[in-house]
Amino acid sequence: MMANSRIVRLVGVMWWLSGILAVSILCLEFIFDISAQGFWRDIVLSLDVLLIFAFISILICGALPERHDVLQQVLKEKLNFFILLLVLILFFVPRLAGVILIGRLAAVGFFALLDTRVGRALSVHVNLKPSQTLALSFVALICFGTLLLTFPAATTDGRGTPPIDALFTITSAACVTGLMVINDAGAYFTLFGQVVILAVIQVGGLGIMVLSASFAVLVGGRLPSRRQAGFNEILDVRTIKGLKSLIAAVAATTLIMESVGAILLFTLWSDNFGSFFERVWWSVFHAVSAFCNAGIGLAPDSIAKWIHSPGVSATFILLITVGGIGFMVIADLIDPRTWSVFRPAAIWGRLHVQTKIVLLATLILDVGGMLLFLFLEYDGILHGLSVWTKINASIFHSVTLRTAGFSMLSLENLAIPTVLFCCVWMFIGASPGSCAGGIKTTTAAVCLMSVRSMLRGREQVEVFGRQVPTSVVIRSLSIVLVSVLFITLFLILLTGTQQLPLEKLFFEVFSAFGTVGLSMNLSPQLDSLGKVLVSGLMYIGRIGPLTLALALGQRHQVQGFSFPEARIAVG
Repeated sequence: MMANSRIVRLVGVMWWLSGILAVSILCLEFIFDISAQGFWRDIVLSLDVLLIFAFISILICGALPERHDVLQQVLKEKLNFFILLLVLILFFVPRLAGVILIGRLAAVGFFALLDTRVGRALSVHVNLKPSQTLALSFVALICFGTLLLTFPAATTDGRGTPPIDALFTITSAACVTGLMVINDAGAYFTLFGQVVILAVIQVGGLGIMVLSASFAVLVGGRLPSRRQAGFNEILDVRTIKGLKSLIAAVAATTLIMESVGAILLFTLWSDNFGSFFERVWWSVFHAVSAFCNAGIGLAPDSIAKWIHSPGVSATFILLITVGGIGFMVIADLIDPRTWSVFRPAAIWGRLHVQTKIVLLATLILDVGGMLLFLFLEYDGILHGLSVWTKINASIFHSVTLRTAGFSMLSLENLAIPTVLFCCVWMFIGASPGSCAGGIKTTTAAVCLMSVRSMLRGREQVEVFGRQVPTSVVIRSLSIVLVSVLFITLFLILLTGTQQLPLEKLFFEVFSAFGTVGLSMNLSPQLDSLGKVLVSGLMYIGRIGPLTLALALGQRHQVQGFSFPEARIAVG
């Protein structure tokens, strides 16, 4: 018994030691340009190694009081074991391994704080709804990422990123938008800074709520019933089985698509890179950024140098499309029951209504956008290119227009009709449950179907032979209305504070709200206030206007009565 108490005290001491090491590392990274000062670099690397060994010791010592089979107990700590494996893989890159462990320590400290008397009282008093948790989680991610980019180690000049530029960059990464105030991210940020941006893209792209659900299921095997309703509200998942299917689709699709995309890009890059590692890193970075629909690249002109490479274009289109159709659609498509009878009519009949809407809307918007872009810009920004290159560029920009933000052309001189059509496509965005933003294709489809029902004199909205619930119709119309109000508000603020062309501001606002990331070279011209405003709009566009309204509004209340009906003339 006494031995067990000593081990517990030893674990407590190791946690405190790890905390002191983590704080020391953060302070040194923030104060000094570690890459340029060998002495402090050695100190930080030594502290990172000590932190790694301290974490390993905590896991081993923490398992000793439970059972004689220490390895079995360590394996039961699934999350910590996964982090341990990741850290051991990155052992020869101790600074990156240290960042991962510091993040884990921060999470442990946060939950330990919530477990105190003050924390429990605060939790009961606040009682956050899932929508509020989602909104605050993105705020926490943005704040942490912004802090890391201000470190001297994040930039090649050793000065760190200015706070406003760091905030804009990390907000763009977390909200998978792609707007950048720094023209050449590959030359401006060090490998550390690029890794920070890529990690924020991955977390923001998959969605913090999905990752939280994944960890909850992996660690506990189930979710509390109190949380099920919350995940249903955010993710439209109604059962634990449905949640597990969603998580399986997220994990498998992300790993497979990003890996395949990185391999394809590695083989298709036509330009020579400085080293083998640089080519691998560019392939991984752009594959993750494309699949997460972030649109952030390492070159100053996005991927314009590969405009004549159909293979590179096709790879990006594949990654962007799969990342933008939504994980629930992917789960439906990979369900073996869907393909039990290999006939087109039978396969289509087995698909969920949402899957049908998403696939049809994606096809219409991609093909329609390609034709419009080709027609409107044939003698515009496409001038001077061969016919096949014009078609390739038009297809690419039609796909990236709604979701991703990568570009093969300079959009600074777009024609006004093209700007208007692009704004509509960016406003619609991709599909629910995906990495992209906008009001979503299903929302636009339900609104169109409600107009069709009105014109036909029907009270119910129907799609593919199914009746759409009234609550879904009201939610869709509310999303459109709230989105328009937010866009109008920010457009007024930007036009009143920025002395820039109206059409470019118009384009920038829709791009930020739709988390698209395309720009008419306007972002670098914004002043500090403009950068803050666009950052706020990217945040709102990512979490969703209705989620924001729910987060700020009151709890739902069930009324036990109804008011008399009122006849109001409209239209």
